[in-house]
Amino acid sequence: MTNVRTIARDERGIALVVALVTLLTLSALVLAFLAMSAFEPQISANLAAGTQARYVAEAGVEAAFDGLALTPNWNDALVGATCSTGALAPNTTANMAVAGMTAASGTFTVRVRNDCFTGSATVSADNVLTGVALEAAGNANTDGNSRLIITSVGAVGNATRTIKVVMRKLQLPTINAALAFPGLNADVDFSGSAFTIRGIDTAMGSETTNGSGNPVLGISVGVAANENLVDTALANNQQNSVTGLSQTIPGTTAVGSSTVGFDTQLTSSAVTDFVNALKGSADVKIDATAGDFNIQNVGSTCSSNVNDAACWGTNAHPKVVYVKGNSLGSGVDISGSSSAGTGILIVENGTLDITGNFQWNGPIIVTGTGVKVRYHGGGNQSIWGSVIVNELANDGSTNLEADIAGNAKMFYSTEAINTVMNGLGGRRMMSLYSWQEQ
Repeated sequence: MTNVRTIARDERGIALVVALVTLLTLSALVLAFLAMSAFEPQISANLAAGTQARYVAEAGVEAAFDGLALTPNWNDALVGATCSTGALAPNTTANMAVAGMTAASGTFTVRVRNDCFTGSATVSADNVLTGVALEAAGNANTDGNSRLIITSVGAVGNATRTIKVVMRKLQLPTINAALAFPGLNADVDFSGSAFTIRGIDTAMGSETTNGSGNPVLGISVGVAANENLVDTALANNQQNSVTGLSQTIPGTTAVGSSTVGFDTQLTSSAVTDFVNALKGSADVKIDATAGDFNIQNVGSTCSSNVNDAACWGTNAHPKVVYVKGNSLGSGVDISGSSSAGTGILIVENGTLDITGNFQWNGPIIVTGTGVKVRYHGGGNQSIWGSVIVNELANDGSTNLEADIAGNAKMFYSTEAINTVMNGLGGRRMMSLYSWQEQ
């Protein structure tokens, strides 16, 4: 028995067994790590290719942006598209290489379609992307809300990435008057007999030649009660200085209070949204928050340098001019002898004060709190397009939204408006509304 117990307690050789087991375990671990490390280059390569494919897809979005900017009528970009499958974006091809690079560095295919897809079990309806109501199913080739859906697929090797965006075109709100007050207040004062407010479409540069567009109201308001304020102000002055679409006899024109009306289309919020979207890309920016910004002889430098800050646009090169006031009466004071400017003139939270000679082609928008348009003094002040005064604060009659005197002339002109909108066009009138990556 002693020998058996002695043999059982004998541990000689156990170290070898433990060593062998440990060696086998470590060998397995080493082999596993080696196997995993063999995949690292592939994992890194896939990650790099996926990242590169995303950048290529972004290049496709940029190419679509450029193509649509050069396509004034977006319906031309929808030829052959359906509500679920887009047509190739303008100026692109399938499997297109990034500019300046070869196809080996990656290619993209970018398609454009209208927002009329009603959705499926796996894909949401287009209104989720656009934030507005779906277009009709029959509108696959006709854009009705200035929104298109762009899908760009970037490919590098076997890796692909997809970016889906909504492209939105900035549109001037519908204007239905030569002088419009879509905001809360429309306190006006008319004096003298030389002013003219003409809602009959007028050829640019003329005072009597009719344009091809339909007549609009002479003066419109966005709050029905404000119509009486304007009528009363006109009753004490030259009512026949205001002409435009008749409110009483459809399809005809009228003078005085008969062409002053309530307009539901041009809303205060639409004007505010348009200004907020456009002011950041203004060509000329003026800070009048510390007091009036005074300028004379606007346009005098256009013939020598169209990019000069004193040049507020020409027919060939319209500009967006943005003035920021302080809601306490400061704004821009234009005097001297100004030649014609062309574009969109925006005054926010301030006053537009015009004296001397001044001509403008395009819309003028004065919006915010404590706003006013004031014509006074000598000279001739003529505007072809439309004047919009959008007061956002209900300040009673303490602030006149329009003080019209002297030789002020406002002509509604579709020719001027179209000249400006077509001339501005391009990238500044477009923006990305939403962005999804897959």
